[in-house]
Formats: sequence, C-alpha cells, structure tokens
Amino acid sequence: MPILGIETSGRSGTIAVVQQQTVLGTTELSATGRRHARTLVPEIGRLLADQGLTMADVEAVAVSLGPGSFTGLRVGVVCAKTLAYSLQRPLVAVDTFLAVAENSGRENQLIWVLDDALRGDVYAGAYQQSQSGEWVCQTSSRLMSLEAFRQQVKAEELVTGPGVTKRIDDLQGLNLLDEAHRLPHARQIGLIGERRIQSGECDDYWTVEPHYMRRSAAEEKADQAC
Repeated sequence: MPILGIETSGRSGTIAVVQQQTVLGTTELSATGRRHARTLVPEIGRLLADQGLTMADVEAVAVSLGPGSFTGLRVGVVCAKTLAYSLQRPLVAVDTFLAVAENSGRENQLIWVLDDALRGDVYAGAYQQSQSGEWVCQTSSRLMSLEAFRQQVKAEELVTGPGVTKRIDDLQGLNLLDEAHRLPHARQIGLIGERRIQSGECDDYWTVEPHYMRRSAAEEKADQAC
C-alpha cells in the first residue's frame, strides 16, 4: 500500500513514498518547487516512476499540515487534497511538529518543537512518546514570545525544530538537538500517515486547512488598514 508523503512547511520541502513502514524513496524540493503546484506534481510523478509506480498506485496521501509558512503549506495542502480527491484515496493531515519530534531519534524524553514566528515570537509545542512508542502532543503548539518560551522549558527537556537554527543565538543555555534532527521530512509524514490509515483514520477533503503560524502578510496589512 504505497503512501505518498508531502512536506512543504518550510523554505524547502520533501516528498516521499512509504510502504509497510519502510521508506521507498524521497525527493528534496527546491524553494521554487515547494511554492508552485505546477512543479510539485511533476516531481511527485518522477519520484513514483523511480519506484516503478504511477499515481494510480498511490493508496493514500499524507500531507504536512503545519505549523509552518503560509505559501509553502498552502501549496502542499492544496496539492494533497486535489490528488487525494481526484484519485479517490484517503487523505491524512499530519501535525508538522509531531513529524519533527518523531525525527528526533530520542526516546522517553519531552521534546519542545519550535519555529520562528518573527517579530520576536516563536511557535512552540511539546511532544513525548507514549508507552506504546507513539509520539503524542503534550502541550499544543501556540504563539508566544521567545522569553516566555525560555521560561517554560525545563532544564532536562530537549528543544528542536526549524526555529532552533534561525534563533540559535537566542536559545543558548537550552538543551538543543543537533541540526540533523530539526527539520520535518516527508518520510515521517508518510510513516505517520500510514499508521493512521491502518488505524482507520483519515481526514475530510473539504475541511482540512493548513495550520499557519500567522495569517498572510496581506491579511494582516488589510486588518491594519481598517
């Protein structure tokens, strides 16, 4: 049961094909590729072809839902919804920060995942493995000041996520994971999505919406003009 994973929450993105909790192949997307559906779809086609597959072989589509950047998430989610609907396959929306936590390589430790929300703020949430080994959210991701985040993190807790690299100078003194474990990847999106499908879970094509850290700049500017 090949599952297509799509991750476009950051400056670059990835796509992956997984089956039976094994990663069959992945492709790195350029910043341009993850911003434009017209280049994302051909990249998906090439990745599938490399595995001897076609779009018709895809059994489900898993997509990174955010938190993340406005443009990247919008393109990835719209592409995933369109593919799933046109193929009449299940759609699974995956918490981007959950995928980062699963990529941490750590066990039984609480991990904070954060991204830079600009204007002195961060977007952060906490995750930990359950007794079954599944990563679960302990503190829902939310917008907060960097200072508030530092005060909330305990000494023994780990910190990772795209925002660590961006705000590295402001996070000194915290227990930071190395750079290799800070970014979300489509392989985790696909693996998590496959487990959810096997548990009978899926999301509705019509109601799934990206989880943006902030509204688009145009929307915020329009509010300020009112």
